[in-house]
Amino acid sequence: MRTVHVGLAADSDSDTDVRVLPGRTWTIASTDGYTATGYLPAWADDDPSASGVSLARLVVLLGDMCHQAHFSGQWMRVVRAREAGEESAVFSGTIDCTPYAEDPAGRLPVANVWIVDDYWVNGLDPTGLAEFAARLRVQADYLDGEVRPLLAAARSEWTARHAGSTVNGGSS
Repeated sequence: MRTVHVGLAADSDSDTDVRVLPGRTWTIASTDGYTATGYLPAWADDDPSASGVSLARLVVLLGDMCHQAHFSGQWMRVVRAREAGEESAVFSGTIDCTPYAEDPAGRLPVANVWIVDDYWVNGLDPTGLAEFAARLRVQADYLDGEVRPLLAAARSEWTARHAGSTVNGGSS
């Protein structure tokens, strides 16, 4: 049996304030006597370990390997066009690491944030994720500080102007 340990380059974009959890090891054993092992991050949801795979399949498994951790979002009622609304998670996503990506830059963990439907913000490094979060805070502050008072004033003005109207906008 021949064993190959598959490693990763050190992460040069690491944050020194983050506690690093001890990792594990994954192992994929082929039917041809080859075994590949590598680092499995503690944060990864799934272990890609397998045995009894053909050598051709081993190559595919390594090429497709993605260590992933899911993170939750906020549940909100969302509406598409004029369809009935439904509860959906927004701003949830994953942390992904594709250790055998062709581009070495793609081998570092990134965050992918699911906005809603098929809309994502992908490939965020720690700085990019901080910038994304800051933009969401700015937008939340804008909605709360400027749009909400404008909406409250618009509703007050509308109610005063249409005091005798029904809810659907007709006259009573």
